[in-house]
Amino acid sequence: MAGAIRFGASVSVSGRNALQGRQVLAGLRAWVEAVNAGEGLRVHGASARAPVRLVYYDDASSPARAAANAERLLDADAVEVLIGPYASDLTRAVLPVARRRGRVLWNHGGASDDIHTEGGRAVGILTPVSRYLGGLIELARSLDRNAARVALLHRRGSGFGRLAALGVRAVATDAMFVTDVVTYSSLGSDLSGVMASLERQSPDLVISAGSFDDEVVLARALLESGLRPKAVGLAAAAMQEFSHALGTHAEGFLGPSQWEPRLAYVPDFGPGPDEAAEVIRAQGAPPDYPAAQAYAACLIAQRCLEEAGAGDESLWRAACALDCGTFFGRFHIDPATGLQVGHEMVLVQWRRGRKLVVWPPPVSKARPLYPRPQWTGASGSAN
Repeated sequence: MAGAIRFGASVSVSGRNALQGRQVLAGLRAWVEAVNAGEGLRVHGASARAPVRLVYYDDASSPARAAANAERLLDADAVEVLIGPYASDLTRAVLPVARRRGRVLWNHGGASDDIHTEGGRAVGILTPVSRYLGGLIELARSLDRNAARVALLHRRGSGFGRLAALGVRAVATDAMFVTDVVTYSSLGSDLSGVMASLERQSPDLVISAGSFDDEVVLARALLESGLRPKAVGLAAAAMQEFSHALGTHAEGFLGPSQWEPRLAYVPDFGPGPDEAAEVIRAQGAPPDYPAAQAYAACLIAQRCLEEAGAGDESLWRAACALDCGTFFGRFHIDPATGLQVGHEMVLVQWRRGRKLVVWPPPVSKARPLYPRPQWTGASGSAN
């Protein structure tokens, strides 16, 4: 076998993104093990297959450390493929490092649209944040012609939250909803003001584009409040850990997900959904979307290496030409910006301890529970 092909990544093993970062690492390791178990990959033009090796460093969820890690990976470790970090702010920090060196960044973890600009070299794996939460509006309107008001929450200064709000507002306006945006610096300190705003608005829908920890705080506050929204959609609800945090009180919460293991995508290459979920579990992580999208980024990069060779310009052209299906769903990017245009989000809902896909109808596994079960005061228990 030839020398190993090095894939490099800055990973949030610690810090505020550690929950997702550990899943990302599991997804990366699962892909490495699967490729090497199959005797490696053959780069276009090479005479033999080569093993792959993962080189990674913890960025502690810090943009500055993520950028420094990217420099180390490209300069000292001379990785052939640079996999992006998790979270949009970290991805933005790494992108200039890759750009200065003329390298492609395989972006599995930064969903903000503004990461992808014309002339850039970021290959997007994810549905962008502008289309992240619109399905919640579509689901509610399809079931309820009388719902009129939606409250959208996000942290001030969060580019992800701001872009999510713009996307939801566009869909909500078309669906004849009134949208109220509620921002905060920290839910730990601003929670009483946020809840007072929600009580004044009395929304039919509550949608949040925040961090996992903030949204668990918000979910508990809603359970203890007198508010009776018909539906609550939280980005955190797509994570298995959400049910661990809330127990039976997770019932009925909705969440947008990039991928779920029960989706019956038929791949053009690589593993099917069941096999991908199994190898991720073997790495000690639940098969949530952060692990799956990291695996998918490596899988797409692998395909481009096999079809075009190791040069970054060749890899970029190959990625732009791809229109294919993997276990993660459809892959197709805008060749001007690298923004993902083929992949679609799904909505999940917690039902009796299970996460079920409930939207869109062509891939749903159950009808949405709408309105959500009502809460019964400070205990947070549902009827």
